[in-house]
Amino acid sequence: MAIRIFNHHARIIAASTALAIIAMAPGHASAQGLFGQITKRVKQAVQSEVTNKAEKETRKATRCVLGEADCAAQQRQRNNNGSANGSSASADLTSGPSALISPYPGSVEQSREYQDYTDYPRVIGMDRSRHAETQVLEGALTRLLYNNPKGRSTLELIRNYRNALEARGFKVDYEVPNAKSWILNIREANGMIAYGTDVRYFTGKLRYNDGTAYVSILVYREASGFGRTNIHILQTNEMDAGMVGVDPSAMAAELERSGEVNLKGVFFDTGRATLRPESSAELDTVASLMASQPQLTMKIVGHTDSTGSMANNQALSLRRAAAVRDALIARGVDGQRLHAIGMGSRDPIASNATDEGRAQNRRVMLVRQ
Repeated sequence: MAIRIFNHHARIIAASTALAIIAMAPGHASAQGLFGQITKRVKQAVQSEVTNKAEKETRKATRCVLGEADCAAQQRQRNNNGSANGSSASADLTSGPSALISPYPGSVEQSREYQDYTDYPRVIGMDRSRHAETQVLEGALTRLLYNNPKGRSTLELIRNYRNALEARGFKVDYEVPNAKSWILNIREANGMIAYGTDVRYFTGKLRYNDGTAYVSILVYREASGFGRTNIHILQTNEMDAGMVGVDPSAMAAELERSGEVNLKGVFFDTGRATLRPESSAELDTVASLMASQPQLTMKIVGHTDSTGSMANNQALSLRRAAAVRDALIARGVDGQRLHAIGMGSRDPIASNATDEGRAQNRRVMLVRQ
C-alpha cells in the first residue's frame, strides 16, 4: 500500500515538476543538465510528500488510540470489511466487553478470551528474585493479545495506551519502564506473554460505570523486530476498596458497612516497611476522610503472610502499620486518633499455600474504633 501511494505521488510530482523546470529553463541549457535538475526537484518533492504523510499518519494513530469517535467508526468498518474478506483485522474494543480502549492502529489480534466472573492475579511488583508480586482480584476478565504493527517502538505503543487511559481518569499503580531482564514467571503469574529484552509494563485502575476497571498492559519486542501487546482488563461490578484513593466517600461507606477497609492502594517494598510512591493517593484519601470526620479514631493493623518466622512477621507488620500512621500524621492527622498494631501472620484471609493467597494476606487494614 505504501509503495503504491509513493509511486502515485511520485508520478504526479515528477510530471508537474518537470513542466515547471522546462518552462523556466533557458534555451541553451543542455538536455543532460535539464534532466539532472528535474531529477533533483522530483526527489526533493517526493521526500517532502512522504515526510508529511508519515507525520499525518502518526497523528492519526494517536487520535485513534485516544478513542476519537470518527476514527473508531472507520476502524470498525475496516474490521467488518476485513472479516467479510477473511482477513485477520484487529478488533475494536469500543464495542467489545471492555469498552475502554481501542488497539493501536495496525495491530493484529491474535487471541481474545472473556470470562464473566473469575479471579485474576494482577502483577503489582517484583520481589528480589525477580518474580511477580500479585494482587488477586475477582470480576469479569478480558484478555487480549495483539501482534504489534511494524515500525512502532514499544515506547510509542505503551505511551499511547497509557495516555488514552489517563485521559479517562486512569491511575498507574506500578510500571516497569524498560527492563532488560524482567519478571521470570510473568506467564505463570497472569498469563501474559513476554520475550526479548525490550519489555514495558504498567498496571492501574479507574472508575468504570458503577465499578472499577483494573487494566494491565505489557508490550515487548524481540531482536528480530517482532513484538506483541498484552491487554488484560478486570472489571468489578462494585466500587472496589482499592478505589478509595480517589473517593473518600467510598471509604466512609465501607467503614459504615463493615467497620474496616483493606488499603489495597498501599504498597511496600518487599520485606520492608518502606512505602512506595504509588501509595500516596490512598493515604491522601485516608487523611481526607479523617479531616471530614473529626471524631473518628482508627486502628491501623498490619498483616503479613506466613513466610519467615513469627517474630519477624510480627515486627514487620507493626513497622508497616507504623509507617502508614506516620504518613497520615505527616498529612495533618492527629496522631492520637491513630493506633498502629501488628498482627504478623496470625489472621490470614486466604491460604498461604499459594502465591495468590500470600498476596492477599499481606495487607494493611483500617479498623474503626
